[in-house]
Amino acid sequence: MDKKDDLQNWLLLGLLAMIWGTSYIMIKKALHVFPPIEVAALRVSLSFIACIPFYVPALRAIPRSKYHHLLFLGVIGIGIPAFLFAYSQTHISSALSGILNSLSPLFTVLTGVLIWRIQTPVLKLVGVLVGLAGAIVLVFGKSGFSLNGDLIYTIMPIVATLLYGINSNYVRQHFTGANPLYVTVLSIGFIGIPAAAILFSTDFVVRVQSPGAWQGLACVVYLAVFGTIAGWLIFYRLIQRRDPLFAASVTYLAPIVAIGWGIRDGETLNIYHAIGMLLILTGVYFVSRTKSSPVPAPQSMKV
Repeated sequence: MDKKDDLQNWLLLGLLAMIWGTSYIMIKKALHVFPPIEVAALRVSLSFIACIPFYVPALRAIPRSKYHHLLFLGVIGIGIPAFLFAYSQTHISSALSGILNSLSPLFTVLTGVLIWRIQTPVLKLVGVLVGLAGAIVLVFGKSGFSLNGDLIYTIMPIVATLLYGINSNYVRQHFTGANPLYVTVLSIGFIGIPAAAILFSTDFVVRVQSPGAWQGLACVVYLAVFGTIAGWLIFYRLIQRRDPLFAASVTYLAPIVAIGWGIRDGETLNIYHAIGMLLILTGVYFVSRTKSSPVPAPQSMKV
């Protein structure tokens, strides 16, 4: 690989980190206008619409016997996490949400070992434990390690990253060799209509006509078009140009972008945020340093 190609790879990685790291502040801004159920349902619905040009070739490329697997991927990898992140940010900061999402590679390893019995080096398991310790610090540190009403909302992003880990290994088991664009498109497609039904069962039509609604709508469009579709196209392109571990290193960069946006928006960080993030990124480093990792890239690992 020449220096020009290597520079392009780093530029793509930086662009991807900006796209995914910005997603959390976009969720926060959208929540100023729409309730979380509408933010999540609208995001999935708009992603569904944006993928329409790809559905015919995707349906031709992937056999019908795989459709129930795609439905499962759509639900656990796209649908449920979209709602979990939207609801969580009604009570936690966008910066904290971005930090917690960096647990995704750790849960990819953990679920691979526990569910699919994937052989994993001890160092990776140590990394998982270190990262989970960081998550515990983040979850309980805010309240001085006592239970409070925000606990459930802090756990929601962790549940989402757990689902991403399952999703990652499920893709590996059932779609090895399949075009990742088609897998992503059909996963969105199978949940797009239910998401639209949820959206129009709310007062969205009335709310979108209120003053200032278009700003919130623009944030959700960003989440759908850039955070979901463009982000994954760049991610898989990086895998093709370089390797999965290089692409997965976006996990280190996106939380930094999320924290930057959060601070700019007036959010504050405490010592527990710093300790928790350091532990999580240390764990991700141990998980990512060898090439024996299970699939490092779940189909919808990022918000």
